Amino acid sequence: MTKLLIRKMIRDMKRSMTAYILCILIVAIGFCGFTVLELCYDNLAESRDMFFSQSEFCDGFAEVTDSPVSEAGILKRIPGIDTVQARLVKDTRVYGYEEDVELHLVSWSEGEMNRPVLSRGTLPEEGKKEIVIGDGIAKARNLNPGDTVEIIVEGKRVPMEITGIGLTPENIYMIRNMNELYPSPAVYDAAFTSYRTMAQLFGQEGHGNSFLFKLEPGSDWEAVKDRIEQALTPYGLISHYAREDQLAVSMVDEEIKQLEKMSGVVPFLFLTVAGVILYITQSRMVEQQRTQIGTLMAIGIPLRKIRLHYMGFGAVTGLLGGLFGGLLGYALADPMAGFYRVYFNLPDVTAPLSVSYLLEGILLAGIFCSGTSWIIAGVIGKMKPAQALRPPSPKSARQSFLERIPGFLNLFTVPGVMALRSLSRNRRRTAMSVAGIAFAYMITATLVSMNSLFDVFIFDYWEKTQRQDIMVQFEQPVLLEDALEAVKHSQVENAEGMMEFADPCRAAGKNRLYDSGGITEASLTRLFCEDGSRVYPEEEGIVISEHMANVMGVKKGSTIEVKVPYPKERISRVTVTDTIAQYMGSSAYMSFAGAGRISDYRNVCTTVLLKAPITVQEELRERLEDAAAVSGIQSRQDRLSQYRSMMGSMSAIMASMSMLGVIISFAVIYISSLISFEELKRELSTLMMLGLKSKECLDVISTGQWLLAAGAVLIGIPMSMGASQLISVSMASDMYTIPSFIDGKALLQALGLTAVSVGFSSMMMLRKLKKIVPADLLRERE
Repeated sequence: MTKLLIRKMIRDMKRSMTAYILCILIVAIGFCGFTVLELCYDNLAESRDMFFSQSEFCDGFAEVTDSPVSEAGILKRIPGIDTVQARLVKDTRVYGYEEDVELHLVSWSEGEMNRPVLSRGTLPEEGKKEIVIGDGIAKARNLNPGDTVEIIVEGKRVPMEITGIGLTPENIYMIRNMNELYPSPAVYDAAFTSYRTMAQLFGQEGHGNSFLFKLEPGSDWEAVKDRIEQALTPYGLISHYAREDQLAVSMVDEEIKQLEKMSGVVPFLFLTVAGVILYITQSRMVEQQRTQIGTLMAIGIPLRKIRLHYMGFGAVTGLLGGLFGGLLGYALADPMAGFYRVYFNLPDVTAPLSVSYLLEGILLAGIFCSGTSWIIAGVIGKMKPAQALRPPSPKSARQSFLERIPGFLNLFTVPGVMALRSLSRNRRRTAMSVAGIAFAYMITATLVSMNSLFDVFIFDYWEKTQRQDIMVQFEQPVLLEDALEAVKHSQVENAEGMMEFADPCRAAGKNRLYDSGGITEASLTRLFCEDGSRVYPEEEGIVISEHMANVMGVKKGSTIEVKVPYPKERISRVTVTDTIAQYMGSSAYMSFAGAGRISDYRNVCTTVLLKAPITVQEELRERLEDAAAVSGIQSRQDRLSQYRSMMGSMSAIMASMSMLGVIISFAVIYISSLISFEELKRELSTLMMLGLKSKECLDVISTGQWLLAAGAVLIGIPMSMGASQLISVSMASDMYTIPSFIDGKALLQALGLTAVSVGFSSMMMLRKLKKIVPADLLRERE
């Protein structure tokens, strides 16, 4: 008897092959994503851990303005610290390129921590003008060991021979500041030379501005950080932090956490939609096979065995979907992990392909789909054999809620009214269809809106906040009058100074420090609230970013402590006068007058913002190329072009992923329409015999499709907004805050894509209608 039931199941699945294939496909997509994300998580974590080990990565960092190297010996006496090393870290310009290219130059000597891990070449020798450059800039600029680059030190060009290509873990994600968000290695990357070479170049023999710490086993950073702060404060302590709080490490760790979160969400979404399709398909099949079920019960087959038979439909669907999805995930995981390794400059390490993810995916999919089928088959337990052998009682013909609305039925033709009544007679199926399409709409709207999220994080800052053409940065604070004189030109439209420095800020009662900086009262730097209104720094008070406010737990009117560590430490209490719509990093803004009250920085600047024609920009570049005091010249348009080029491929990926929502919408709508078509075949044939054409008869199906889609969109809009809020909360970190990113444009685009899926489903139904032969169909019951 078991073999008979298996043959029956195979025959029934063949009859509804399209529905089951779509269901298997959706399950496979979900578990393909699960497998890819889990394997990427393993590969990224394995690469990170190996990189840390190979480079002898330190446990903590401290940055100061200037300190004697001998201070490392004093720091080593702090209980819990095993090793301390002093080094030099400087940003230097590279000569010979049209763009402003900079190297983040770090000193390193044999036997020290944070050893550069080489992909090619050898390490630089002590005292020689040799350099190791990062993999990113080497690839972007086609540089190889043996080539020479000229760096600008104190206004002089210094040729440095490239001996190797490599990086350390602290340089795998190179950005100048948190407002840049994405690395651009062609214009900014790390480089390494010996301490003796670097000290001679910058005239800082016996001095350092950065310390590396290795802790004793069992010790942690919290136990030593206060003693480190106390020891280094006289040397202008800028910041000190554990390695997990270092920018590059934090970015990698955050990405690993997000992969882990997403691997749990993706299969849930797709299993939910697969469950809807399975419910619609199998509940109809159980209704149609009522007589067969009664016969099986009458011949003595136990009720439990019959339910297990119908549960088998879901089990096969889930197991096949999980298997195909897992295998596809294994095939796609390595290329995806390779993308992450290249993006983060991690070593090429492939974690073992754990079969546990494949088995886990198959098991979860099988259990979920089997459970759905078991619930559907539960209706069998309510029937007696004699009852099951009789046709079901006719469904109630009472008017639906929509039909009772005055004038509503006048909006439809006769076929349209038939479609409306078909939906009202099958309320459970209608509700499940609406739920499935609403989920698809939510997925589509969320993915489409990701592009607007990029605008908030990147382009809003570079297009709305920053309004200059070029930015000239100085090595040290210079008099504002001298800085403006250095960039003076008759055709410069506007020139404004800005003073930037790192000043730890903290809210009252908070022990953790947050780096902030940026002082401006310039019109070329425009600050905006979330509602789009302009914000101006007041003479007294500070303006902070939304992210900084969220992390510190403060708001407009709160008081925070601002510590300026150099040249003389000063701690001041400042009122937050407003917050601005910047969600990455921790930028704060004050007026020049306000900054002068809390620090010794008065009438000086570190940056000049310029608005000038392109010809003037080129002249200024040439004039300042070898200026000793200038540390960098950045073009806003060049930066924007780099980001747009990068985001072009990202937008294409988001667009292709948005098509998943279209596929899911189509699957749910098509299956629901297919069942309606099978139920209404005789009625459709009658309409054709009365003279209606196929396209006119299509209204019986398509009107129902559009009504389902309309209801789903109405539900999907708040679902999309809720998903946006949930993503914002779950993915926020100490490094950035994600605002609610669903906007009207994304909702309209998702609506258009849902309409495309409805239209495509209608086309498929029209093809089926054209194949109907009314006379043959009407003769079947005779």
